Amino acid sequence: MKSEWKSLIKNKSILAGLIAVLFIPVLYCGTFLWAFWDPYDATDEIRVAVVNQDEAVDYNGTSINFGERIVEQLENNESFGWEFVSKEEAMEGLEDQAYFMMVEIPKDFSENSTTALRSNPTQPTLLYTPHESRNFLVTMIEKSGVESLQQNVSNTLTSTYIKTLTETMKQTSEGLMTASESTTKLADTISVMQNNYDTVIQSHPSLTADQKNQSISSFNSLNEGANSLATSLTDGTEQLQDVNLTQENIDMIANPVKINTDKFTSVPNYGHGFAPFTLSLGLFIGAMLISIVFPVRDTVFTPSSPFSWFISKFSIIGLAAIIQAIIACVFLLGILELEVGNVGYFLLFTLFTSLAFIALIQLIVSVLGEKGRFLIILLLILQITSSGGTFPVEMIPNILQEASTYLPMTYSVSGFRALVSNSNNDLMWQNIGFLSIFAFISIIGTLCYLTFKHRKIDKEEGNITNENFNIR
Repeated sequence: MKSEWKSLIKNKSILAGLIAVLFIPVLYCGTFLWAFWDPYDATDEIRVAVVNQDEAVDYNGTSINFGERIVEQLENNESFGWEFVSKEEAMEGLEDQAYFMMVEIPKDFSENSTTALRSNPTQPTLLYTPHESRNFLVTMIEKSGVESLQQNVSNTLTSTYIKTLTETMKQTSEGLMTASESTTKLADTISVMQNNYDTVIQSHPSLTADQKNQSISSFNSLNEGANSLATSLTDGTEQLQDVNLTQENIDMIANPVKINTDKFTSVPNYGHGFAPFTLSLGLFIGAMLISIVFPVRDTVFTPSSPFSWFISKFSIIGLAAIIQAIIACVFLLGILELEVGNVGYFLLFTLFTSLAFIALIQLIVSVLGEKGRFLIILLLILQITSSGGTFPVEMIPNILQEASTYLPMTYSVSGFRALVSNSNNDLMWQNIGFLSIFAFISIIGTLCYLTFKHRKIDKEEGNITNENFNIR
């Protein structure tokens, strides 16, 4: 045991490697938790397009535009990064991956909102267009946000309906009260006059027929007034009957707004949503393991040239990367029945991603040797948190957002999302372009390093030859 400890202490490279490995768990755990400590606190970074096409309508003598009210509410709402744009700008933003979803207020929203107390009411509708392939996890967050928006708008409309209904009933009730009081007073007056009339007739038997007829005419006028008040009471009663709501009216007052979902892109389940990330992760880990089981730098014989040295190694590890990519595609497409927009492009992108990863890992291991494997693990940890495979890049700390730009898995995840349950070929080619940069730099870097090493070997062999010649 002592000999092992002495050997470990003397071998500085092994000791340094062992110490570095001790920090792997905390690096993985710490970075992961730091990146996703409270992602929901950063939902205001999720860009959402809002299109307001609502037109104002006249309601009980007042111009109403509920679309503007909704926009005002959203301007003070920090749950998402609301951006108020035209329909054309919103659709372009969805196509260019700028927006995660679109909320549209149609032009008849206010008009339909005012039908709640009428016969055959029409429920106003908000249009919700999620871009599920942009990030499936965010779609779940967006859905909750849209439901909250629906509830807020519904509360506003319900409050308006109840206020209108209350004012209508109040006005009718006040009219009935006034008519009732007037009727009571008139009845009392008629009763008093009737008594007085009888007394006067008895006390003045000398009254002429014309005088008696004039008195009777006065009574008739009072009766007509009484009949008019009775009619008012009847009209008021009919108004109250008109306020009698149907079940349709009641349902709309209780739930004024409905949401219509028209998906820009559709992801059927969590498996499809996380396939771009897990496939990218699997290909990178596979490339890392290839570099462990097969020496990507050391050769059996001295290579004749740096290029032949590179080809002798890359032909093997590259073929292994291609085979692992094909196996992954066969499993995902054939066994799990992963839905992709274009099978050929999906296979092409998987092969290209696998080759780009193995080229990068070959560069790191060739230059740094065993120490490079620690760097590869750090790179893996960083990519797990910063590639946008789980929560979008917009929801992680700013420093990790900056780092994601320089990580190959960021572009592999984006490229696979363009193909899984989607068919955005332009986005796929764009990400192939980014991965090509990583592959090109890695291959050129490996060739430069092998050229340097080959010259060093030639120089060492030349010195040995000269020494042998001098001995002779």
